[in-house]
This record gives sequence, structure tokens and C-alpha cells, in this order.
Amino acid sequence: MHVRTVVVVVAMATLARAGTARAAVSLGLEATLGAEQLGVQRAPGSNEPLAQMGQLGGTVLLRVGSLAVGAAAGGYFDGSRLERYDASGLAGLAFDVLPLLRLELLGELGAASLRSREDLGAAVAGEWSTFYGARPGVSLKIPAFPLRLGVWGLARWGLPGTPSGEPALGMLGRVGVEF
Repeated sequence: MHVRTVVVVVAMATLARAGTARAAVSLGLEATLGAEQLGVQRAPGSNEPLAQMGQLGGTVLLRVGSLAVGAAAGGYFDGSRLERYDASGLAGLAFDVLPLLRLELLGELGAASLRSREDLGAAVAGEWSTFYGARPGVSLKIPAFPLRLGVWGLARWGLPGTPSGEPALGMLGRVGVEF
């Protein structure tokens, strides 16, 4: 029930903000690196261990004013071979708090532990277990370049191997370009 309340509040805030948002349009493409690859084992400011959320991945995010929509994927590798991956759709709000500082508040819906394109097709058709989550992010624009550096926080419910009703927490480093 709490998830529905959050969805309704975010939808109302999105609609309210959409009318006042400037019509800036951008497309961001970024590479992501899992926290374990960066040497981070625990959630900042706590003793809560971070779950693996993909060793290497990518995100594409279309931004129109303060509205953002996109997709993300993160892979788990055995040497140089892709073992499995997670894929999700993203939607929410993105605000340029300062000219160089952006804050994103996104929700995500996806499928975990996919192993092939056929698995992805089954997930889209609703034949695969799904997860949902929150993906807050912060990024800095590098002056004079279209480059952004930042971090994504992840809270996902419904991942395989996690207790029912408990979120799995994760973090991704990110670097990307914005057009």
C-alpha cells in the first residue's frame, strides 16, 4: 500500500512540476560500475551491506524539462563472458539544482537474472518475476565538456534471494555524456 501512495505522490508532483518546467531537452548516455568494483562494501553512513547490482552496465536517460524517462541494464561477468544481467525501465524527475549539479529521483521496474534475449522478451511479456525500486542519483557536469560524473543509489524490492518486503540496497558509480 505504501508503494501506491509514493507512486501517486510522485505522479502528482511530476504533473505539477511539468507545467512550470522549462523545455530543456537532453539525452544522456552513461556507463555504470558496481559499488563492489569501486571498493565500497557498505551503504554510506551505516553498517548495512550493499547488494551486488551489476558489475558493469549502462543507462540511457531522456530528459524533457524536469521529466526523465529511460532504461538501464547491468551485467554480471565471469571473466570476459556475460553471465547474467538485470534490465529496467526508468521514470521520474531530474532537477538541475545548480548549473553543474543535477539531482534525479527515479522509479524503476525491471527483471533480474536474465541470461539471454529470450529471457528479456519473456520479461517484457510479463512471464518473468519483476522487481521495482527507487533510483536516486546525483551528478556533476564537467565545465566546458558534455561529461557528467556521479553516483546512483538503488533500493530494489522483489530481487531473487532477498527477503520478502525488504529492499536490497546498492550503489553504482556513473560516467556519461549528455547531448
